[in-house]
Amino acid sequence: MGKYIDMNLGRDEEVIFRAKVHWAIFIPDVILMFIFIGFITIIFSIIKFFTTELGFTNKRLVGKMGLINTKSMDSPLNKINNTSVSSGLFGKIFGFGNVAITTSSGAYMYKGIAQPEFFRSALMRQIEKYDEDRIKKQATEMASAIRGTQS
Repeated sequence: MGKYIDMNLGRDEEVIFRAKVHWAIFIPDVILMFIFIGFITIIFSIIKFFTTELGFTNKRLVGKMGLINTKSMDSPLNKINNTSVSSGLFGKIFGFGNVAITTSSGAYMYKGIAQPEFFRSALMRQIEKYDEDRIKKQATEMASAIRGTQS
C-alpha cells in the first residue's frame, strides 16, 4: 500500500500523512453475505480497500482510487479550495467517513477513510505550514535580490 504516492514524489518531497480506508466498509457486505448477495458486493469493497490511496506530502495532495477504472488526483497544497468530512451513524461508531476535496481543477470524494477528521486537520496544518514556508522563501529571495542591486 502506498506505492502510487511513493512513485509520484517530486524533488525535495516527503510524505507527511497517508490516509487509510477503514475496515468497517465491509460491514454492510458481511451483513448482505448472510442473504447471499454480499458475495458479489464484497468483491467491490475489497478492491476499494486495496486500491484507494490518499495522502499528502510537504508540497502536494496525492490520491488514487480504483483498479481498472482509476481516478487519480495530484494537487499542490496551495490549490486546495475546500476539504469537508461527512460520516453517518456507523462512521461515528467505527471511526470512518467520507473526505470531499475541492481543488482548483475539480472535486474528489474518498469514501470510507479512517479517522477523516484527523486527516482533514493534519492537511489544514500542512497547508498553513506550506504557505508560511513559501512566503519565507519569497521574502528571502527578495531580500537577496535587493542586496544584489545595492552593491
